[in-house]
Amino acid sequence: MSHDMLVLIAKTFGPLWMMGFFLVVVIRAYSPRRRAAQERAARSILTSGDAGDTG
Repeated sequence: MSHDMLVLIAKTFGPLWMMGFFLVVVIRAYSPRRRAAQERAARSILTSGDAGDTG
């Protein structure tokens, strides 16, 4: 396997792999079934006094 062949494989399958991974992340992030868990995670770093602070 030559260097040119490896470059061709990397340039062909690299972007496809990264796009597939990106789509999996986006689907998991915007899945309605995960909304409650994401809301809990988002609010878990706030204390009760910080929730109303705007600045």
